[in-house]
Amino acid sequence: MFRTVFLRFFIILIFLFSPNFSVQAIPLPELHQCNKTLTYQLYFSGLKVGTLSRHVHWRGNKAKVYAYGNADVLVTSSKYKNQTEMEWSDAQQSFITHSFNQSVTGLLSRKATGTFSANGQQATIIKDGETTQYNDPDFPLLDGDTLGAQLRLLLIQGKTKFDFKMQSTSKVSHYFFEVLGSEKITTRYGEVETLKVRQTEVDDRQIDMWFAPSLDYQLVKAKYKRNILKLEAELVSMKKECPPTLSAKATPTK
Repeated sequence: MFRTVFLRFFIILIFLFSPNFSVQAIPLPELHQCNKTLTYQLYFSGLKVGTLSRHVHWRGNKAKVYAYGNADVLVTSSKYKNQTEMEWSDAQQSFITHSFNQSVTGLLSRKATGTFSANGQQATIIKDGETTQYNDPDFPLLDGDTLGAQLRLLLIQGKTKFDFKMQSTSKVSHYFFEVLGSEKITTRYGEVETLKVRQTEVDDRQIDMWFAPSLDYQLVKAKYKRNILKLEAELVSMKKECPPTLSAKATPTK
């Protein structure tokens, strides 16, 4: 049970490490994007158990996101790799997923790929050789990286409640989030003001996340509680590379 929960938390964090887009908060195709690398330290009951790194590469309104993670828990090692292709859709007014390719070794090992329709509302998932079709008539089906990008965009736009349909390797889940307010916390980058976000409409767990407007609205801290389990993640490094002519425009919105 613990190993299953830890892996789910590990993957949920990947879902919420959001790619970067223009400071105007309207990711139009003509605006160049900044490439970014973020690394997080993972903790179990205060002990370091692993790391997660994400690399985001933008070309116009399209992005490729590479995630690599490892965790050592209860003498078991797990490794996670994922590549997502996503873009901004004017028609949907949302980021949408084109495809993902995922591999997990160790706990709950699997290999899976996903391909999505042009409007993002249909998905074909191949998991360990088995093919399943999914569709939704109302919402784009977002993979984890795309959900993270959309959540961050809505935070920048000042939204306080939002929900998404997330396509995982085995099902579609409806996620609800709410901004609880602002909170000042201590990070590797000093004391920063953050927006505290909580997953709502769940009874058996609590997931809290802190996003820092002064640090490009990135996720800087996350906590997961379920019964006696306490799992955490903390941003430990962030690198950003922008085109020289647009570097000044890439300063985070305050």
